[in-house]
Amino acid sequence: MRRSILLFCLVLCLIVFWLLRTAMQTNERVPMPKTVDRPSKMVSAPTPPKAEKSPAARKPLKIASKGKVRLKPDESAVLGYWEIAPGMNGMAIVTPETTPEGQVKMTAKLLHMPDAAVADAEAHDLFPDLFDFENYSAIGPERLRELQTSLQSARGVDMLSTPALLSRPGQQASISIGSSSESMLSLGLQADPVAEDGGYDLSLELHRQE
Repeated sequence: MRRSILLFCLVLCLIVFWLLRTAMQTNERVPMPKTVDRPSKMVSAPTPPKAEKSPAARKPLKIASKGKVRLKPDESAVLGYWEIAPGMNGMAIVTPETTPEGQVKMTAKLLHMPDAAVADAEAHDLFPDLFDFENYSAIGPERLRELQTSLQSARGVDMLSTPALLSRPGQQASISIGSSSESMLSLGLQADPVAEDGGYDLSLELHRQE
């Protein structure tokens, strides 16, 4: 009887041992899932382009100049000046004469021309030097005719003949062209007769806005 109990306990222990071993082998065979860490990709939104600022509008530049030319009878005064636009030049031609009534009649022409026209007319001497702004000259009637003929046939030249101005000797008269909000040119003239030779001291005052 005692021997039978011992055998039963032994068999029971063997069964329990076998079950435990089987369970352990099963656990060893089943692989544990592995977690793979993958680097995350960050997608950034594209940076919107910066809005370009429109260039500020250039304010008109105001320029004033004064000069006096001594004229002999039949001579004309020529005012030549550089313009703000590259390669462009301005010119004013004024011819005074005394009327039978004793007044001073002044005929003026205003011109706008490129460098090429100045070269074709051989009129470099009527314009300022490199570091000057304007030039005042006196020319005779023959040179005036040649200059006007050359400039009238030149390309890119604008010539404006203004109505003749009548004023008393020594009294100022003026010509204004253009708008005050855009380009503007104003030319003040005063002719003082010279008794010695019948000529004039012609004062010119130029105001321009470009």
